Amino acid sequence: MTNNTKKNTLIIFLKYPEAGKVKTRLAKDVGALRAAEIYSEMSKEIIENLLDAGSYRTIIFYDPPEKENEIRNWLGDKQCPITPQAGETLGDKMADAFAQVFSSGSDKAVIIGTDCVDVSSKTITQAISSLNNVDVVLGPAEDGGYYLLGLNSHMPEIFREIEWSTDRVLNQTLERIKEKKLNYELLKTLKDIDTLDDLNAQTRSFGRTAEGKC
Repeated sequence: MTNNTKKNTLIIFLKYPEAGKVKTRLAKDVGALRAAEIYSEMSKEIIENLLDAGSYRTIIFYDPPEKENEIRNWLGDKQCPITPQAGETLGDKMADAFAQVFSSGSDKAVIIGTDCVDVSSKTITQAISSLNNVDVVLGPAEDGGYYLLGLNSHMPEIFREIEWSTDRVLNQTLERIKEKKLNYELLKTLKDIDTLDDLNAQTRSFGRTAEGKC
């Protein structure tokens, strides 16, 4: 890993795939156990697709913090650090994650979740490249949120007064960015997988394995 790579960081936020705690909207149609299985498969695919890109380092921030052993057993040896999320709200947790990576020497950092399987290493490198010219990069999601956020410095203000898990997240974040007079770029709009309709619209097949398998 080159020094330049260490200056670019991909943050992946994920939850332990416990039935009833993940993909709750999807669970209403397919059941909590199946929804957790689908989430597990999606998360693993996203991580596998984004590791070893060569132009950035990857750090996984997991939740809940007490599930470290379970997270390690679930993910296996992914050759990247894992660390617990810290904070009350999602905004607090993301702000803390950015604070950690910037304090460890990163010049540019990008955060994603594990809801959008169409995010590729090309998406990440494009966002990192854009941060040479703008302060913030956002990947809009069709549901009004965002699947990616990239920063070239720690900006905790853009995570404040956001109605998380609503269709107002992207617009409210853009309001915070404009209030700070920051310049930004929007990437291609992509779809998160949150509902059965979202899942059926995907060409990939998730949740087809035997119960308890990933």
